[in-house]
Amino acid sequence: MAWRVSAYLIEGELDNTHLGKVTGWMQFAGMKEKVTFDLKGDFHRDIRGAEIRFQGDAYESDAPVDAGQYMEGFASHQEGARG
Repeated sequence: MAWRVSAYLIEGELDNTHLGKVTGWMQFAGMKEKVTFDLKGDFHRDIRGAEIRFQGDAYESDAPVDAGQYMEGFASHQEGARG
């Protein structure tokens, strides 16, 4: 099952400055812990080698009531191949 988590994104950053590896974190409404990333591969060619920071529209204080329920089971550490 693919999670569609963009509605719950608060903020995050991903780093591909070490080619062949993407690391970083994202904070989601409904999750107490930040989600960390340790992925093999590179960003798409237009941002390959970059570090990106981003902010979503969700805020923990006004998260939808179902945010915790929706994010339940989403692993707080993601590793594998970037996709």
